[in-house]
Amino acid sequence: MDTHRLLTVFLSLRAIMLIGSAGAMLGALLMFLQGGFYLHEAWHTIMTVGDAAQRQVTVPVLEAVDSFLFGIVLVIFAYGIAIGFVFTLPEGYGGRLPVWMKVGGVGQLKATLAEVVIVVLIVIFARIVVEANGHLQWSMLVLPASILLIAVALRMIELGSKEGAKEEDAAH
Repeated sequence: MDTHRLLTVFLSLRAIMLIGSAGAMLGALLMFLQGGFYLHEAWHTIMTVGDAAQRQVTVPVLEAVDSFLFGIVLVIFAYGIAIGFVFTLPEGYGGRLPVWMKVGGVGQLKATLAEVVIVVLIVIFARIVVEANGHLQWSMLVLPASILLIAVALRMIELGSKEGAKEEDAAH
């Protein structure tokens, strides 16, 4: 393959990654908008007269927090894709970034997404408990058991990758 074709393939891959980054940013904006709608709903619920309104404000607030959290993660994804794979930062700029904005690679992005999925599931479980109004059932334990299994699997993957890195460093 000649140099021109390699450059064309490289630029087209960068363009695709930039589209993915822009899509993640658009998704983040939509999640922030959705969170705003949930807060608006909570505000109107709490401004209505009556005791029932006081209890029902928790659910939209939890959903708003969930939406904002996922929006923040999508911003980090968009940034990670753009800076990690499309653009290169000027010298010294990366050192000024906060630790949470430094993306080490695709694996770190996947781990961040998995952690957010766990938090989203926890928020969903909290919403279910609030909506149950004290009428809890044994079947409701499926979700927290699933959260626990996902967290354990994530931890095992994390430990496995650390062990693999240690073995690789020892071999060199």
